[in-house]
Amino acid sequence: MKFSHSLLSISFSLLLSGISLGQVTQETPPKKDQTNNTKNTEEPKEKIPLVPPRAIPVEDDEPEVKKLTPGVFIPSGGTATLTEQADIDLFTKGKDIGNVQNNPKLPYRRLVQRTMMPTEKRPSYGFTLTFDDQLVSETPSDGLAIDIVKDLAPLRARSIFFANVPMVSGKSVNGIMVRNKSSAKRLAACKKLLESKREEFIKIIRSLIRVKSPADANGNAEYACEVYNHTAFHQNMSRLKVGSDRYKMCIMGIEFIEECLDAAYLAERPGWERARYFRFPFLHAPKYAETKAALNKTFTELGLISLGETQDSKDFDNFSHKQAYASLMAAKQNKRYNPKYGKYGQTEKPIALFHTKTWPKIKRGVIKAIISK
Repeated sequence: MKFSHSLLSISFSLLLSGISLGQVTQETPPKKDQTNNTKNTEEPKEKIPLVPPRAIPVEDDEPEVKKLTPGVFIPSGGTATLTEQADIDLFTKGKDIGNVQNNPKLPYRRLVQRTMMPTEKRPSYGFTLTFDDQLVSETPSDGLAIDIVKDLAPLRARSIFFANVPMVSGKSVNGIMVRNKSSAKRLAACKKLLESKREEFIKIIRSLIRVKSPADANGNAEYACEVYNHTAFHQNMSRLKVGSDRYKMCIMGIEFIEECLDAAYLAERPGWERARYFRFPFLHAPKYAETKAALNKTFTELGLISLGETQDSKDFDNFSHKQAYASLMAAKQNKRYNPKYGKYGQTEKPIALFHTKTWPKIKRGVIKAIISK
């Protein structure tokens, strides 16, 4: 069969960039009054990720395609579900995946906050559910990751968690900086703190990723959740500078989480081909070119790619089940969502962003959206 060279070149360029047609046609919300007034919040607000420019065709070669064995059930969430080599490369440690849109002026491709997850097929209820921050909490009113999994698994709804290390935060980093005057002592203190959390963190991850949803008519059961990297201390990475102690502790934490995830998945799912996603705290990527270059190198070594969102419920601010429901119902219509402007643009595979601790407040709206037609 013969194909147009221009069509092949466009398809291959999009595959190389890791961005689908659904992504490049998405719109940003209206630009009126884009500022968010944050109340009772010390940290910056999440920002709606920018949409990258359209792909530029550069090659005529056909992409490599991996064929899956017909009739063999492969659970969602791992890279074993991927067939396109360009998608497999995204999670391959040490693999240079090139520039954004193959543009030499946009070299930090692993840092792009994508709005699609290649390892997640779009579920029947219409959206991918992601939850950020701590998996556990010492505050009785906060939601726990395991509660989310137990509530959603019976509905065959998957939960995607972007996790920090338990019971540490940016305040932990501040304390280390104040109590220790030399770089060596600060890094040693950071390592000691993280190591004290390793066993507990791995145990928590294992308790989540072993849960399965009810089997289908063929006896096949999906895993109910996945856990990914959200930095150890939930630091705002926008102003981190390469070589600073804060940057070094941030990288130490990212690497620590990857080690814990590897250990947990190896124990609970031997042979699992793990995807490696990362979400920036507050969706704030580094601003400085030197930091971007260094972080992109680290992400390449670890096989990490960054993920954003399409359905921004701002549940962190309003704790609203109504807002959660509105956000997810927009997703069912292939619409993006922002609480200021409502539905807008288009999205091919909607990704909702919530916060784990708000689950008791938003649970009713999320479940209502899942079961709604």
